[in-house]
Amino acid sequence: MFPRLTLIFFISFFVIHSLHVSAKTWCVSDPSASEAQLQVNLDWLCGNLDCGIVKSGGSCYEPNTVASHASYMMNVYYQLNGATKEACYFTLSGRIIESNPSYGGCVYI
Repeated sequence: MFPRLTLIFFISFFVIHSLHVSAKTWCVSDPSASEAQLQVNLDWLCGNLDCGIVKSGGSCYEPNTVASHASYMMNVYYQLNGATKEACYFTLSGRIIESNPSYGGCVYI
């Protein structure tokens, strides 16, 4: 009896864990968002969060574009606020994706 329960537990754990890992999402700037709107997002985010990582010398500074910096910081906000659709709204300038946008030394949480 015990070995069967143990086997069921381990199978359940791996299935649930696999589903959780595959369901990871990130929030980035929508390609159709205006640079002006993304700058508004970035200004607000940097007034509420530490934006050092997207400042000169930070690991996510390059490429030095508003869209890139906004994407990183929008994702930080999204992750810190439950990774919900509402946490990626940003006046229709956010977009939820399922592929990790990390690059080089810039690792998205």
